[in-house]
Amino acid sequence: MNSRLDVSFGFFELHTIRGMAEMKPRTGLALCVMLAIALGRIKEKQPAKMRSLVCA
Repeated sequence: MNSRLDVSFGFFELHTIRGMAEMKPRTGLALCVMLAIALGRIKEKQPAKMRSLVCA
């Protein structure tokens, strides 16, 4: 999970924000996007691709 947040959503690796108060909303938003992608794959009857962030 941490690797996906760091590598797949590239703005976490080279960010310019400082402090936990500014970082929490970004990580929360990224987690919501990951869950939405998984939910969309399940609704499309593609549960095998549920963990993939590459195929749109």
